[in-house]
Order: sequence, then structure tokens, then C-alpha cells
Amino acid sequence: EPEVIKKLFNRLRNFGETSDTYPEGLLDNKYRVVAVRDLTTGYDSTTPDHRATLPVSRSSQMVTFSFHNGLVATLRTSGTEPKIKYYTELCASPQNKDIDEVKSVLKEMIGAIVEEWLQPKLNNLISRSD
Repeated sequence: EPEVIKKLFNRLRNFGETSDTYPEGLLDNKYRVVAVRDLTTGYDSTTPDHRATLPVSRSSQMVTFSFHNGLVATLRTSGTEPKIKYYTELCASPQNKDIDEVKSVLKEMIGAIVEEWLQPKLNNLISRSD
């Protein structure tokens, strides 16, 4: 539902019931957010003037979070259906050669993004098939 999607993204932009703030981390800040780029509002925490350098589209939702451990997660709406998509990538440090550990961290963080930020039970969201 478009209303649910709008509510969900508004919550991400006003996290902790404070306006113009985004989540600072996952799992009680075990994983800290170090940068946010919101291409719906034009906000980018990494630029001196906090303005996004990429094209902005107020007609669609798209927020990208970068974490201290190299994870980048983008949450966005579908262009053709009323659904939310997310994309994640985790670039581990060159010293970390344990692929199973990297996969485990990625899985843990994706689960936390879904549960803490998207709140599927509260928002009656239907998960995609694995």
C-alpha cells in the first residue's frame, strides 16, 4: 500500500521521533551508520552542504545507508509495483579472508534492517521468497 510505504520512509527520515534524523545504527549500534544519502529529499551527509550530487526524484523513495564495517544498503520503492526493494553489499577488509564470517555478518545485518527499519509484522509487509 502506498500509505504504508510513505509512512515507513517518513519514519526512516524522522527516526526516534525526531524530525530530520536517520537511524544511527543496527542492533543497538553494533553496526553504526556513517553516511546517509536520500535521493528523495536530496540529502547527503557526506557532502559539505549536505546536498546530494546524484539526481533527486521526489516521486520515488530511495535512501542509502553506509555502515562503519563496509556494508552499503539501499532501500527504494519499485517503479512499477507498490513494493519496497533493498540492495546490500558488504565489502570486507582485505585482511578478513573468512568468507563464512562475512556472509554471517551480511545475513545478520540484512535481518536487522528488515526487522528494525522495515518492521514487516507491524506494517503487514509480505517477505519475498528466499
